[in-house]
Amino acid sequence: MNTNNYLKFCSVFLLLLLCFSGPVFSKGKQPNVVVFLIDDMGWKDLGCYGAKLYETPNIDKLCSEGTQFTNAYTSAPVCAPARASMLSGIHNLKLGMWSAAHYIPKETNLLPQYLKKEGYATWHVGKWHMGNEKENTFPEDMGFDVNIGGFTSYGPGHHFWPYGVTLDENGKKQFNYRNSVPNLYEGGKEGEYLADRLTDESIKLLENRDRSKPFYLNFWHYAVHSVHESKEELRIKYQNKIDSLGTKLEKNRVDPVTGFHFVTSEAHAIYAGMIQSVDESVGKVVAKLKEQGEYENTIFVFYSDNGPLTDRVPCVPLMGGKNSTYEAGVRVPAFITWPGKLPAHEVSEEPIVIMDVMPTVLDAVGASVSRVKEIDGVSLMPLFKEGEIEARDFYWYFPANRYNWGGRSSAAVLSKTGYKYILFFEGSEPELYNINEDLAEENNIIKENPEIAQELHDNLVAYLKKEFHKFPVSRATKVDPNDMYGKNGIGKMSSDSKTIAKYLGITD
Repeated sequence: MNTNNYLKFCSVFLLLLLCFSGPVFSKGKQPNVVVFLIDDMGWKDLGCYGAKLYETPNIDKLCSEGTQFTNAYTSAPVCAPARASMLSGIHNLKLGMWSAAHYIPKETNLLPQYLKKEGYATWHVGKWHMGNEKENTFPEDMGFDVNIGGFTSYGPGHHFWPYGVTLDENGKKQFNYRNSVPNLYEGGKEGEYLADRLTDESIKLLENRDRSKPFYLNFWHYAVHSVHESKEELRIKYQNKIDSLGTKLEKNRVDPVTGFHFVTSEAHAIYAGMIQSVDESVGKVVAKLKEQGEYENTIFVFYSDNGPLTDRVPCVPLMGGKNSTYEAGVRVPAFITWPGKLPAHEVSEEPIVIMDVMPTVLDAVGASVSRVKEIDGVSLMPLFKEGEIEARDFYWYFPANRYNWGGRSSAAVLSKTGYKYILFFEGSEPELYNINEDLAEENNIIKENPEIAQELHDNLVAYLKKEFHKFPVSRATKVDPNDMYGKNGIGKMSSDSKTIAKYLGITD
């Protein structure tokens, strides 16, 4: 082989090596990481997922430049457990969490702790919810250098300043620990909107950072969680749009057991305005990164923690909603974008789950995933590179009755073959669906498929029994026997642990 041919061969070989060996980073050029987590955003709430009323051009654009997942799931149909799973890579049940009132164990290792070891600046902005001050499980206790807006609360109290905070006669802050954002009181002003404030704080972090270090921005919006409040000009805009479209509030989907009517039309102007504010927020962060020349060196993860409140907004054609193990409660919008590094304009039908975020990010930045113990999530990098990952079963457990939101105390398993079995703890008969053919969960096929139902029942029970000792105690609430499904607002709480143990065959 002559010299010229040899050099050509080496050049081609090195090019192929770079293409197929995954990301290669020089020292000091690890990719930045931005995780957008939206609160209670439904599977159909984005333009790229088919929304007609809501306008999300910035999110849609970012999604188009990456891989959109049409079968993305959360690990729990409520906030705190799903959030803990996202950052730990561990199923929330193994952390002893299933309710919005449960907190992550202090000893849990989280994504920011691993990234700090890789030299990252780590920032949390927005809702936290999964920890508290007493147990030292706030963001700054769990690996984040900065915490802006992260608190115990599940909601902001109000989406306008002062975010549920008042001052007493001595100037001391008064607030509800479960429904306020007290650490954003300072620096706020009349008329300030929460999504805008969090965006401004994120931009400041980007502008004032140490440019020699990669960063991890964990941007968790309080929106679109209730209370539903938008800027007035956006409410007017979307009410006019609703009127021009001739859209009426419809509730055409009914739970055959409870009689609950789910909203099935996009007719909530305030909710639409909230979504636009989230979209504008994402657009501003992306624009700032482009301005700084960091866009192509940033991994973006977009996810929702659980489904929407379908007594107010739709998630058609899905059944259920937040607080439910039906699809609308656990199937959510999600995408991953890394410009120039991962596939763009891709739509993947591969089922993924929120626990996959943590190992995927670690894998992408070049950190060793193998040293992370006991994680349930898997890295999605092989999916991007090779087109597939190993199929898995997904499990959910939510033993709380939320009849006023269409949820019944239950657990569920979605098998790798697409069959979904739901076990109810409040007396309803179990249900079986083929999600591949019946995404709306309209055709209960349990009678026609007793063998499949029994196999999935056994798998679900075995999984729950293995972790049952970690579950916080569930306590039953007195239910009016004449109002079993809470039509008068009664019977909203959990099935008791003893009842659930009987369903699972646990006698001790």
